[in-house]
Amino acid sequence: MRTLTALALILLLTIPLRAQDAEAGGTVQNLRVHPFYFDALNFAEYGSFGLQGRLDVYVHVPYDIVTFVKDEEFYVGGYDVTVLVMQSEGSKLVKEESWERRIELLTFERTNNPNYYDLTQRSLQLEPGSYLIEVLFEDKESQKEFRLSKTVEVRKFDANLLGISDLMLVRAVESSGTKKQISPQINPNIAALKDGFDLFYEVYNPFQLGGILIDYTITRRGKEVYSKQTTQGIKKGLNTFLASINSSGLGIGSYTIKVKMRRAEDSTDAGVLAQIERQFIVEWLTAGAPISIADLEDAIDQLRYFAKSDELDYIREPQDEDERRRRFEDFWERHNPTPGSKTNAAMIEYYNRVAYSNQHFGHYLAGWKTDRGMVYILYGPPDYIDRHPVDVESKPYEVWEYYDLNKRYVFIDESGFGDYRLLYPLWDDRNRLR
Repeated sequence: MRTLTALALILLLTIPLRAQDAEAGGTVQNLRVHPFYFDALNFAEYGSFGLQGRLDVYVHVPYDIVTFVKDEEFYVGGYDVTVLVMQSEGSKLVKEESWERRIELLTFERTNNPNYYDLTQRSLQLEPGSYLIEVLFEDKESQKEFRLSKTVEVRKFDANLLGISDLMLVRAVESSGTKKQISPQINPNIAALKDGFDLFYEVYNPFQLGGILIDYTITRRGKEVYSKQTTQGIKKGLNTFLASINSSGLGIGSYTIKVKMRRAEDSTDAGVLAQIERQFIVEWLTAGAPISIADLEDAIDQLRYFAKSDELDYIREPQDEDERRRRFEDFWERHNPTPGSKTNAAMIEYYNRVAYSNQHFGHYLAGWKTDRGMVYILYGPPDYIDRHPVDVESKPYEVWEYYDLNKRYVFIDESGFGDYRLLYPLWDDRNRLR
């Protein structure tokens, strides 16, 4: 098993984390994989033409990616947001919406604290179908840019059937008289919500039902880890629901929460009226900000470029997940450049490189398992990449240059399907880090 070279280890501890998008142009101060967050949720409303759907886009901007300047007694910052909606097949622009924000803060401490943020929301009217949503952030003072994107399915709501909106994660609920004000949790990582989270959704009901059974279940890798059932009254038309979910017993990992509604007098599958689900994650928190570890077993596997075989065996040995996690954390504490600190820069840098590799180099293999992913995780971003995706006289290939390390890596796509294999330096198949 190859291990990280001494020089690579030094680089791992000293190279500053770069934003995951090459076009980002900025460094995220608190070492998150995503500089900001956004979510796009399907809701509906009753109008003159019946039940009409809409897509609500929420943008969560932590203060630490905004550049603030002192202006008399305030620290002032601002940014622009642009939402681009494109057809998922092709690049045709369907809709574009932009807005700008100005933030005034009284204390400097809040300007670089990721726990404080600005949340905005816009509603878009779109025809049902699959879309690519891209959100661009531009800081007014520094002109640095970040962008995120994901594919979203815009649903069609039928006024003659009971329907459920998408599920919104809620970080806090405040009561004001008879009304409740909710704070959405746009970041899908709920690890910081120690008391659990709430789930907000709407139900559009054309029937006279009186009451329904609601099942809440959470699964991880197909195994149920949480369940809750309630009986709820429901009226005809628009109904809003807010359910408390106890997530205190959930370990590190990716989860699916499902809401299923059934007739109160029929507990069988035949009585199911509607159901909806969504994903969320529980990640490690480092210095108050998540790093890119969503599953302990995956994180241990991904250590193969850094840890020795006997170290990996020792971490994997216990049947108890808490003990495996303790050994995993102890391993990284031994490699912490600032021992005892809550922030382990080496761990954060390593797994952010894994996340980048998964995002950019994956095909039928996870990106971190590919040759390009291996080199990226070992040495970080190349100083220069010479890409040849289309060449009449050769198959697609890339040349990665690391000037300071005096290293060059050549990858060739033999299959033509994005499976770039390491050609130079020569690499024996028996020694591949798979």
